[in-house]
Amino acid sequence: MFRGIYTALSGMDVQQARLDIITNNLANVHNNGYKREQLLSKSFGEYLLGYQSPNSQGIKPIGKINMGTAVSQVVTSMQQGQLVSTSKPTDLALDGKGFFVVKTASGEGDQRELYTRESSFTVDSAGYLVTSQGDRLQGASGDIKVGSDQFTVLEDGTVKVGGRTIDTLRVVEFADPGKLKKEGNEYFSATDEAEMKGEDEAATRVRQGFVEKSNVDVVKEITDLISILRTYEANSKLLEAQDKLLGKAVNEVGRLR
Repeated sequence: MFRGIYTALSGMDVQQARLDIITNNLANVHNNGYKREQLLSKSFGEYLLGYQSPNSQGIKPIGKINMGTAVSQVVTSMQQGQLVSTSKPTDLALDGKGFFVVKTASGEGDQRELYTRESSFTVDSAGYLVTSQGDRLQGASGDIKVGSDQFTVLEDGTVKVGGRTIDTLRVVEFADPGKLKKEGNEYFSATDEAEMKGEDEAATRVRQGFVEKSNVDVVKEITDLISILRTYEANSKLLEAQDKLLGKAVNEVGRLR
């Protein structure tokens, strides 16, 4: 009796987690460079059911039963979003599988190297190229100082100010971007399994004056949302039915007449 309750509850928990993921995707649909997330679920181990009749020896198998489902992991889709022209010199989009490198201060004040597909940058009061969170974009020589928005970036990442080359943007690629760990909605960090490609293998190009839109498909997200709500409702009805059966077992089955 309790198996049915646990199974229904586990299904509701997974659908709630899926709902949270879709809500976050829809909330970030207009954030440039945002990569949609998707939840993967897994089933609990299966159990073999059997019965033993009074006139037979041994247990005869009936079949297998699953005890429910659980969240397996949340994966990030690295599919490139649409590139849209803005003509702003501080907008730098990546055409390919690469990532910009930024340096951000951790809670202890140490510098961390993180990766981003963000494409809307600005020039801070000190003249450095920074992300929307104020973290400085990295070049081959470190922080990139352009002074103002009067600069040019070539497709290979070369940064020029007044016709003079001042640095080259660091654009890195990974053999399997899925091994990166998401840090908030804009950044990624490298795990031990994330293998960085060599510079000669990188094929990503920089597009100045463009932004990369999020890769969230609103229609698909809403379709998935409807499916989640229906599945959640079905599990809720199953839970209600199991509760009624349990009530009858407690209050009626054992009653003496």
